Amino acid sequence: MMRSSFLLALLLASGPVRGQEASASSPPQESVRSVCLHEFLEEIRGTNLDLAATRFNVTIAEAQIATAKVFPDPALTVGPSALNNPGAPQSVTVGLSQTIELGGKRGSRVDEAKRGRSLAEAQLEDFFQTLRVNATNAFIDALAARQVLDRKRRTLASVERLVGATEQRLRAGDIGPAALWQVKVEAERFRSDVITAEGDVRAADYALDLFVSPRNAASPVRLEPAGALLLAPRAFDAEPLVANAVALRSDLLVALRSEDVATAHVGVAKSNRWIDLTLGADWTRTSAASGDFATIAPSPAFDSLGFSVGLPIPFSRLLHGELEAAEATSRQAEMQSLSARRRVQVEVRQALARYDATRRALDVYTGEVLGNADKSFEATRYSYERGAARLLELIDAQRTVDDVYLSYVSALTAHAKALVALERASAQWDIDF
Repeated sequence: MMRSSFLLALLLASGPVRGQEASASSPPQESVRSVCLHEFLEEIRGTNLDLAATRFNVTIAEAQIATAKVFPDPALTVGPSALNNPGAPQSVTVGLSQTIELGGKRGSRVDEAKRGRSLAEAQLEDFFQTLRVNATNAFIDALAARQVLDRKRRTLASVERLVGATEQRLRAGDIGPAALWQVKVEAERFRSDVITAEGDVRAADYALDLFVSPRNAASPVRLEPAGALLLAPRAFDAEPLVANAVALRSDLLVALRSEDVATAHVGVAKSNRWIDLTLGADWTRTSAASGDFATIAPSPAFDSLGFSVGLPIPFSRLLHGELEAAEATSRQAEMQSLSARRRVQVEVRQALARYDATRRALDVYTGEVLGNADKSFEATRYSYERGAARLLELIDAQRTVDDVYLSYVSALTAHAKALVALERASAQWDIDF
């Protein structure tokens, strides 16, 4: 009896522990937070890991400026003379030498490093603008997925209503069981489409998580886009867009900063063709002779001071490989910046042409297409419920209106993404949903 009571107490004591272990091993609960596009982009600026990693390039470039300012280190030499004979005078020499850079080597290095920092800053801005475009397109996809899901749910509700109407007509004897089976099959097919659309929504939301890092890993937050996909159509003039892009496009600025760095490196190569002086001074302390050696060759203690100037014989300057390579790199960077300038102008006009096309395509749907599709479907359904239309006609009408609305969502998505591409190409940004 005592043993049974002991086992019962042990089980009761161990129960909460097992529950606590299960709770500790369970994954953290996910919460959902709605964000507008502006909030989403600001969070990217503060938490995106790739952007944070790219910022280190600026820090590295600043450190390279400090490195370029360093002077050559002086050299200290200390050495005693060899002990030849007992009692012979001994000497200890202390020398100091310093290399003097000529030709403005240090200034050229510093100038190149400063231009390298400007290049790193331009590359950081270009990286962020590209990241912003990709994040905005992902945001648009998430909004579009929600709109598709909403449309498919509406379609499913409409088909379920059709099932009810068909059951009434079957009970009235207007149609046979085959019609009811067919409409139920259609309802299940649209229910499957809704399930797929729900998965697409969650996948699109998770795509947003690629751009931000959780502030608290123990409490993950899934972002949910807030806003309307419909953007007011806008009219643009090509020439101001091209002028703004030429002045401010981040990738063009990167090309120009790369040209500056290549030009500065030519200055470094020219400076390196100058020889450097090595100035030296040494002090020698010689002791007096002692013992038998002092009798044979007496020598008092004395100090001596010497100076030297070292000049390299510049045979290597007969070759111009470093300078020729630097000049070729500079000309290459110049050609690349000219090509980038031309590419920017063309890309702006291409983006504008694509945006105008999507705007006109969207106007088709916002005109009479959606309204006519709804009217046609409602008229066919009204006729079917009263026995004046066949089931196949109603199903075709349902599929048609569904396809029209899904095409409308595609047109909204294409219009929004075309506007994003145009603003990226023209170096401006005023998009929000």
